Amino acid sequence: MKARFNPSILTRIVLLVAATLLLALGAMMLVTFRGPPPHSRPMSLNEAAELLRGGAPPAGTWSVTRYLSDRAPDAEQAQEIDPRGAARIAALLMLPPADVRLLRERPPMRMPEPGLLPSQGQERMELHRAFLLAWRTTDGWSVVQARQGANTRWYAITLSLMAGIFILLLLPAYWVARRIAQPIRLLAEGAARERPERADPLPLTGPPEVRAVGAAYNQLRARIADYLNERTAMLVAIAHDLRTPMTRLSFRLEALPDGPRMKAQADVQEMRAMVTDMLDFMRGQGDGAARVRIDLSAIVETLADDLADMGQDVAVTHSARAVVRGDAGTLRRCIGNLVDNAVRYGGAARISLTVAAGQVSVAVEDDGPGVPEATIERLCEPFYRGEASRNRETGGVGLGLSIARSIAESHGGRLDFANRAGGGLRASLAVPLDR
Repeated sequence: MKARFNPSILTRIVLLVAATLLLALGAMMLVTFRGPPPHSRPMSLNEAAELLRGGAPPAGTWSVTRYLSDRAPDAEQAQEIDPRGAARIAALLMLPPADVRLLRERPPMRMPEPGLLPSQGQERMELHRAFLLAWRTTDGWSVVQARQGANTRWYAITLSLMAGIFILLLLPAYWVARRIAQPIRLLAEGAARERPERADPLPLTGPPEVRAVGAAYNQLRARIADYLNERTAMLVAIAHDLRTPMTRLSFRLEALPDGPRMKAQADVQEMRAMVTDMLDFMRGQGDGAARVRIDLSAIVETLADDLADMGQDVAVTHSARAVVRGDAGTLRRCIGNLVDNAVRYGGAARISLTVAAGQVSVAVEDDGPGVPEATIERLCEPFYRGEASRNRETGGVGLGLSIARSIAESHGGRLDFANRAGGGLRASLAVPLDR
């Protein structure tokens, strides 16, 4: 299926102005170039007589050809013999009228002027476009053929002026169109952000209609932010209040026998971990932390060493020094969630850190079963889990990767997932380097 051409508002306005200007200039060109160009004046009979004597043609666009002929020239289809003009030129040269012949282009048919018969008319005392003048000498007929060429200089000047007018009018049109389209572009960019409720309000500029759309968007963004804040406050309060009964429950479990007590305490610990994850996620941990220059490779290596000391199969396969600006604690939490996910579902985690194109990429790979392609885009959704059994071995509420994505975005980075060709899942964290 062919892609449909759908230009932007800026392009539409500029094209409309350009088309209007081209039509106007085209009409001007049609009217201008239909007539003879100025400054290409006709030749008078006196100048034609001097030309027959051997003089130079008048300054302008006349071109002259001279030759001898053994017989008098005859009129062709587009020419006519002008005996009156020939007689006047003969009088100027003091020659018999029979020794001079004038052939000029046949004029277009015109309606006779009022009060004149069709055979009457004003005598044409000037020579236009092209003519042929012959003078009988002792060697034959001396013929002068003159033709008035196009005034290319005038055409060039006229076309240049029209092109200049087109550019001068198109530049302010482009500026006006850009002023109209810029608020709409800002609106589209604001709506396309991952967290538009956290962005600054759009400036209300441009035409009234565009300002009205921008004001409506700012109101909508403010309502969404209020709704999210209320939801966060409510869930944080609920999760916080759950800690008190869980603490009392932990004390009461001490009176149970060892077997049931250990199982119950494990359930309480699982609930406490879920509540902690929910609190961290809803509070957006790390968004307001101070950002400093840190060595991300040191965080990765330290995290891998700590987890390896705890008996987990975690190792760094490749490392490169990468200095970023951010919060060390939240970045460690982000990478730790990726490693924990790899160990939980794949049994092991292999970490590699590479630097390229102004950013550092931390890849965490495992040897697990991977994730179906249809659901790989949902891994970072809150409360979504790739393994749906929710048993204690793969416990959690599905907030670890959501927290990791939130931390990555707060540092200007991104989080991507892909199945490995040899099996397993690859989680990649990309963060811009600090310049």
